[in-house]
Amino acid sequence: MQLHRSSGIRIRRAAAAVAGVVVGVLVATACGGQDGVAVRTPPRPPVHCTVDECPDLPVYQAKRLADSGVTPANAAETVPAYMTEVLDDLDRTWSEWFAELDIEGVTPGRVLIEPGKAFASDCLEAGSAPLSSDFANALYCARDTQPDGQGVEREGSIVLPVQTFADIWDGRLFGSDGIVLGDFTAATIIAHEYGHNVMYRLADAYGMSESQLPVGNDPELLADCFAGNWAATVFARDDLSLREIAQAAVLIFSIGDPLPNQGHGTSVERIQALTRGFTDKLQSGGEPVTCLKNYWPQALSS
Repeated sequence: MQLHRSSGIRIRRAAAAVAGVVVGVLVATACGGQDGVAVRTPPRPPVHCTVDECPDLPVYQAKRLADSGVTPANAAETVPAYMTEVLDDLDRTWSEWFAELDIEGVTPGRVLIEPGKAFASDCLEAGSAPLSSDFANALYCARDTQPDGQGVEREGSIVLPVQTFADIWDGRLFGSDGIVLGDFTAATIIAHEYGHNVMYRLADAYGMSESQLPVGNDPELLADCFAGNWAATVFARDDLSLREIAQAAVLIFSIGDPLPNQGHGTSVERIQALTRGFTDKLQSGGEPVTCLKNYWPQALSS
């Protein structure tokens, strides 16, 4: 089974559409007023990205992603640790980008379904069985409220099945045999799901209605593009090898829809989206504004 073709992903997208933009942005500060009365300073309105003015995704100089060291013998420990490391890196990188827009509270909840465990996502249809650790997919659910990496409850969560991810290092991708699989295959899947979180947090901060969200294949292509943005920052700090770049490309090519307009994008469309996120005409690293211009222009202020 392929990423974003399973019924789980279709359930997620349908439920998310019904839910609309349900994520919360928590921005409030307080300071002392006269006579000891607390005066709450209203939050600053978010800065709107425009075609010409939009923050670059930050690049840290130090290496951050160590080799996962996953083997069949230690997968139970090393796979969740690597997934957590990738999520931490995504949190740091995207939170700083959002901070440039005066938007806070953007980190998603996290659900790592470990062997022997299950998770009843709010994006599942009524009566559906909970998701197991070998569920052949990964998802972002805008309705799931779970703690983020700092233990803060967030509405909107990334759900990752540990056993399914462990298969990646054993040469299997969502139930199918694959080639050129490894650390960055797993990281790219996680970064893609995080891209959905970026879209929902931005939409909520800008007060956008459901009708203003991307449609058709664009939500998935936008998430691919945002994943490419993050990969570009990893590459810029010399933390990504050519083999790992190939892993990301093979993954995206493997999970494309066989025909156009089926909800996720063809292999060519998805490779193009990832590439747009990764580089700007092969001259510099790709930036979020490039992704917004191509897949969600409604989010850009004139």
